[in-house]
Amino acid sequence: MRRLFSMIFLQPCAGRPGVPSLVLLVFCCLCGVAAAADTVFLGSGEKRFGDVVGLDESSLKVRLRLEPRPDGREAPTATISVPRRDVVHVEFAEDVARDDLFRSPEATALPRVEALWRQWEPFLAFAKSPAGMAACAYGEVLVESGQPAKAQEALELFSRVEKEAWDEPSRMRARQGRLRAMVAVGNAAGAVKEASELAKVTEDPAVLIQAKYILANAADAKLRELIAENPRWEEDIYVIPERHRLYNEALDEYLYPYLFFGSESQAAARGLAGAMGIYRFTGESGAALECARDLIALYPESSHAKAAKEFIDSLPQEIRAFDPEKEAREALSPSKPKNENPT
Repeated sequence: MRRLFSMIFLQPCAGRPGVPSLVLLVFCCLCGVAAAADTVFLGSGEKRFGDVVGLDESSLKVRLRLEPRPDGREAPTATISVPRRDVVHVEFAEDVARDDLFRSPEATALPRVEALWRQWEPFLAFAKSPAGMAACAYGEVLVESGQPAKAQEALELFSRVEKEAWDEPSRMRARQGRLRAMVAVGNAAGAVKEASELAKVTEDPAVLIQAKYILANAADAKLRELIAENPRWEEDIYVIPERHRLYNEALDEYLYPYLFFGSESQAAARGLAGAMGIYRFTGESGAALECARDLIALYPESSHAKAAKEFIDSLPQEIRAFDPEKEAREALSPSKPKNENPT
């Protein structure tokens, strides 16, 4: 049996002396050693199971997981180079925790996201790799840092992803990120111009939502600036139309995801928070209160719900007591069990 085992594991593979055979790799897979491994499909019909750890112009580096040690110590590995011309495609192993992090990165995860991006960076144009997701996640946390230098790095990274990423979803996500990065580095005018053009032609909901949010921010800022320069705007027939235009534009763009893409919870909550801010600025406490209540009722887990609650708590009791939409809001909540035997 030991001799047979040695013959199997020492058999050369496809004329490559010293490289473990496909039989070895299959055996490892059956033993669980190659669980969650990447799979490299070759033009010859063979497969390589292991961890894809590197890429250059000529070859793919694959770390193979070898025979487990009988004493229980960690199994040894061997890294081989596979010519890129021999590779048909690669199926990268699923990593749920990693992909969840890439989908919803937080600013506190910056070191981990950066490390993952550096790991996957060579694979940005490599089909089926998560490199595009890694790049976009890294760019987003750079923007969230609030530091101009990091926002500039994000802007350059998003531009690169738009040009080089293998998959359309990553390129679209990078386009949204680039708009945010442009605002963060102080090029709001350029972002607004591009957002305006995108809003006219894009059919991608996520890109459209981001474009409209940038337009809302721009109209919001201009409205506040206009009122600051014209505190008696209600008496100026030349200022009144511009004030109303900016006011309506800001509200329309902020509320767009809430009205048409309510399932996009983060975007909808963000827009409601923006509209609440407009109403508070213009002194419309009732309308601001309704936005805050909708935000808490529909998106309680969003990062904006806390600010909405704090705003409601700061209002006088007589304003908080007014709730013309109470019945409608309660209808959206889970129904309470009815009392079968009322007394």
